[in-house]
Amino acid sequence: MFPRLFTPLTIKNATLPNRIIATGHLTHFASTDGLVTQRMIDYHEARARGGIGMIITESMAVHPTTAQSQYVVHLYDDKVLPGLTELVSRIKQYGTVVVCQLHHMGREMISVDTMRPIVAPSPIMDPMKREVPHELSRAEIKEMVESYAAAAERAVKAGYDGLEVHCAHGYLIQQFLSPLSNQRDDEYGGSFENRLRFAREVIAAVKAVAGDRFVGIRIDGDEFADGGLTMEDVQQIILALNADGLDYIGLSVGHCLNYPTIFPNMDFPLGCFTYLASNIKRLVDTPVYTSHRINDPALAEKILEDGHADMVAMTRATIADPELPIKAKEERIDDIRPCVACLQRCFGRLRMRAPISCLGNPAVGREREFAITPATNPKKVAVVGGGPGGMEAARVLSQRGHKVVLYEKEQELGGMLKLGSSVPNREELFNIARWQIIQLQQSNVEIKTGYEATLNDLRAGAYDAVVFATGAEYGEPSVVFTENVPHINLKQALELADDQVENKNILVIDRDYHNKALGIAEQLAEREAASVVVLSSEVDVALDMESINKMMAYERLNELEVKCLSKAKVERVNGKDFIVSHEGWEVVLPDIDLVVVVDKPKVNTMLAKQVEQELPQLKTYLVGNCASPRLTPDAIFDGYRIALEV
Repeated sequence: MFPRLFTPLTIKNATLPNRIIATGHLTHFASTDGLVTQRMIDYHEARARGGIGMIITESMAVHPTTAQSQYVVHLYDDKVLPGLTELVSRIKQYGTVVVCQLHHMGREMISVDTMRPIVAPSPIMDPMKREVPHELSRAEIKEMVESYAAAAERAVKAGYDGLEVHCAHGYLIQQFLSPLSNQRDDEYGGSFENRLRFAREVIAAVKAVAGDRFVGIRIDGDEFADGGLTMEDVQQIILALNADGLDYIGLSVGHCLNYPTIFPNMDFPLGCFTYLASNIKRLVDTPVYTSHRINDPALAEKILEDGHADMVAMTRATIADPELPIKAKEERIDDIRPCVACLQRCFGRLRMRAPISCLGNPAVGREREFAITPATNPKKVAVVGGGPGGMEAARVLSQRGHKVVLYEKEQELGGMLKLGSSVPNREELFNIARWQIIQLQQSNVEIKTGYEATLNDLRAGAYDAVVFATGAEYGEPSVVFTENVPHINLKQALELADDQVENKNILVIDRDYHNKALGIAEQLAEREAASVVVLSSEVDVALDMESINKMMAYERLNELEVKCLSKAKVERVNGKDFIVSHEGWEVVLPDIDLVVVVDKPKVNTMLAKQVEQELPQLKTYLVGNCASPRLTPDAIFDGYRIALEV
């Protein structure tokens, strides 16, 4: 089915068994003293066992002045060698080629993690991190080049097959390359040749210690910033570096001036930046990889077939399903757990300085403790509720050998994911539920849809345990400002007919603080409401929403002329005019026709409480929103975790 995807590729002295690779990505699995942990080893080993062709392990610090966070491997210290050697050997036992990414953040960090001044080619403040860096002297530049070489030498000792010099994402080497961040007037700044000098020196130093290991780069194909490196500039940089001798070229994109492109979400089309690799591949014979939003083996095969690249990075796709390569090779396409680019548990957790996970795959970072093993004492288990949490519980329970009956009162499975995927730019979310449904249909789970379980059902079923995944419900709005204007909850807003939306002035009250208020506001605006205003009493609308999704949502809302008012509250209502205080100013929202109050839902535990009172001998578990109103990944995590406990 995928002949090109599973054609081996030789890079210098190493042969990839296939063209699927994982690019270097921070996991936060390192220890706070910069060592490889068992958790990190288990994570990468799972992806190697899943059949991936090449793993570029996460960016590792080459110098004490750099750290993406406190959970980064300190490749500048010999103490990392025992753990690093174990990591490499565990990956290579499956035939996977393993590459070490050599990395320095430059100014794109904050000094809290190193307690040292951040460094850069010029003392220009990073627009996101907002800390002024120390300008590297010539002597410090020489020391930095030597640190790359020393780090590369440690990687060689650990047994890595290859070394990747990180020149992308606005980090130190790109800071030297770009006129936006390099304003030096010595031999490392100014002209194209001078700005290229640091990259050349680093790559030469790495190659000098690499021996028979291959050396490649990761580089942005376009800086996408006024006055920055254009696609044509990058092509000239790559041609110059390749002439010095590169073994592969990895194309990436994104940095502080265009942050969402580093982690493209659902707003971005699949394979959105493949053209950057394609433009390089036609200029060089060196192997090239492409990356970003490639989550489907068919798409990866098409990229290779069309000659856009020699390797395809499916990094987030193999976070979601480490067995993607094996499943693709065996043509089990429906069994591949999809990546939906939600960012909630990969990038979102990194932003919270927490270890990565995945919305659809709770075993990420817990591969050892969350291994699905046969139950020692198989039971008969009822699962009440067919949302993402209930389906995950039923799926894993069945895999463990339990006899499972799944009850869902609606005619279709999916629960709140059906609502969540109904708002604009969130349609891919339902792919998770679709995958769960397919897995259940292939299992021994007895599925009863359109059937609301009762106490009598649970009593008569001779069950040993019941998993309640009955979710949460939206009741009456928590605030009503006036009886002159209808107030409705989120679910009611999603069910509005077109004539109830068109030409209406609508006020959305954000009391959920995540993505729901922005999502319903966008849907209402797209359905031709006359005006939509989102109001929050917090310092920001959607305060708890992951930053990239929020940035992209704001762009779409601006185009739709949706207004967002933070630090605001309704002071009084005059007829249908809402008088709002907004950051100390009085704002009048005239002629409001409808108020949508987006509250946190309330748990639905009625049946669970009945069972607790009348069937106390029956072991019960609560999963997802009926345990506590949270997010979809929490529900799926609960379902998986509970299924391992039963």
